[in-house]
This record gives sequence, structure tokens and C-alpha cells, in this order.
Amino acid sequence: MNDGMGLLTAVYRDGRVHIGGKSYGAGTFAVHLLNLYYKNDTAARIAVFRQHNWNVQEQLAAGYLNETDFLKAGEEILTILKTLPKLKPFSSLDIAAEKQRVSELFIQENAPAIQEYFRRRAAAAQQDQGAISLGILPPEYDKPLFRKGETLCATVLQTLCFYDAIPEDMHRAFTQLRQFVSRLDEAERFDEQHLLPLAAEIFGKAIFPLNTEYIALPKRRNSRILVTARRMTFESYYSFVLTDFFEGLHYGHYPRKCEVCGQYFLMQSARRQKYCSYGTVPERYHGEKISCRRYAVIQGKAERAKDNPLKATYEKRRAAIRSEKSRGTITAEFAAAAQAMAKRRLEQAEEDDAYAKTNYYADLERAKLYADTGKRMK
Repeated sequence: MNDGMGLLTAVYRDGRVHIGGKSYGAGTFAVHLLNLYYKNDTAARIAVFRQHNWNVQEQLAAGYLNETDFLKAGEEILTILKTLPKLKPFSSLDIAAEKQRVSELFIQENAPAIQEYFRRRAAAAQQDQGAISLGILPPEYDKPLFRKGETLCATVLQTLCFYDAIPEDMHRAFTQLRQFVSRLDEAERFDEQHLLPLAAEIFGKAIFPLNTEYIALPKRRNSRILVTARRMTFESYYSFVLTDFFEGLHYGHYPRKCEVCGQYFLMQSARRQKYCSYGTVPERYHGEKISCRRYAVIQGKAERAKDNPLKATYEKRRAAIRSEKSRGTITAEFAAAAQAMAKRRLEQAEEDDAYAKTNYYADLERAKLYADTGKRMK
């Protein structure tokens, strides 16, 4: 959709996408589609409201318009806009403004205006060749009316095409993304170099219109330092999701499927992580909801340290402690105490998902860990 419609305009910078006043890791929306496609029949609910849309598209191509179909097509889009907010990024966009725009576009007054434009254009096309060669304009030609009619028809057609394409866009992107995830383990490593050939094979050459402009973006929230960013305006949902996926892939982000809950999550490292960090096991464990990672530990299916982000952070800190001990910057006694405290924090993170999400990584930072170890040794 064009920038005047403003429904799908996003800003990309350093592996982040800024849309609807919020910032996400690039690749977030591809993952969201994978998780939402079948939920509450979102795709199916959108797909059924297109019959009048198709009729009006055919009529505009043929040069005429049925007023009833025109008004019904607007109603169909407004119905779609009731379901569309269930899908990101639409959930964080100004749907109310888009509803207002559609309501004002598909009004009864615009149908006769388009019909009159078609009537006059058809009459002008019948102009005698002799008059045409002399540059004589027919009485039906009205430059302001023709310009307004062309703009109105283009806006209506672009709006119809955008909403008509969403169900197929969703299905196409979902099918390709799911295929990509299912073949991830074919890659030697989960980085751009090894994942890009797989993605290129699955998605092929996707050609779609895309408007790009460079803008100044604050480096951080409330920062006065400006950096260069790209603002993209998408004419289809498919082009948005595909751009989100490949922008993420460029920065090492890719969708992964949790082997416990079956939900998809966004990985941002090259680990072969099997379990998501925020999902919960479908069934309760001793009457308690537990995270997928904790469930895997209980079942003895924990990932290897290099594939487990909790253990990877712990092992990195252990190595740093051993290095400092060998250099003599800390005593053997202090090193042993710091190692023991780091181990306890790992165990706590594996048992308590809330702690893992909030304080674990900060607690394993050198300054914090050493400060707490020093207090404990006093």
C-alpha cells in the first residue's frame, strides 16, 4: 500500500524493525505468522470476504462499475479489518485510521463519480481520427475530472488488490517459512553464510514493488544522536513478511521450532537450540505450569552447553574465572567461591524461568558476580 495509506511502512536499522511506534528484532513477524496462521482460523476468516472485491476489480479493468458491488467491497474490507489486528504487525498499527480511510473511499458518492469518468473516457476514445490529428478535444473531456477519476480508480484498485492478496500472501509465506524451519538442520551452521543458500532455494526470486527512502533515526530512544535508517513501504503483506525474514537472516536471526511446545521462536545466535525460553509445556507438571527448558532438564533432554544459552553464559563465565585465577588476579579461594555461586545461579535459572528471563544474565556479569562473592566470603 502506498505511503498515504500508511498501513505497512517499517523502518529497518541494525537488525531491528521499527513499526507502529515499537521496535522488534528483525524476523519477529515471520515467526508470528508461523504461530498464528492456524490459530482461531485467522487466515480462513480473512479469505471468505472477497467476492465483491473480485467483482469490482474485474469491472474496473473492463471500464465500468456496479454501485452495489462497489459499496459491498468496502464492507468486505471493513470486515477483514476486524480480524486483521489479530496478526502482527497490524495489531500495533492505527487500524481505526485505516477503517476511516476505507469508509471514506467506498462511499455512495464515489461510485457515480467513477461511472461518469468511465462514460466520458469511453466517449473521448470514440473521437474522430481527423479531430484527433488536429488536437481537437471532445466535449466530454474535462481535465480536472479525468485526473480525479484516474486517481480515484487507482486508489480503489490498489486498496482492493492489497486486501484481496492477504490470504494468499499468508499461505505462501507460511508454507515457505515452515519448509525453511523443517530443513534447518541441513545447514552446517546457523549463520547467514550457511542459511542463505537454503533460503534462496526455498523462496526463489521474489519480485515485488518496494519503495525505500533513507531517513534520520535516533540511535536510541530519547537520544539526540541520529543515524541513517531505511524506511520501506510495502504494497503487499507477502513483501513485508519476506523482507522481515531476510533482514533478520542477514543479522543471524531465524525461526526455530520448540521440540516441547511446538511453537516457533526467533533465534538470534548460531546455536542449535531445541527449546524456547518463553513457552510453557502443554500439560502441567505436578499441577504446575513449567517452561519448556525446565521440562527438558527434568526429562534429561537438556541441550549441550554450547546450544543452551543459559549454560553457554555459565561456561563463558567459568572460563573467565579460570583465566583470572591462572593470571593471579584473583585467589584460588575466591575463584572457587565465584565458581560455586555461578553454578548455583545456573541451577536457579534452569528451575525458575522468571529468574532466567530477568536477572540471570546480569547476575553472571563479572562485576555483579565478584561483588556478591566478596560479600559472601566476608
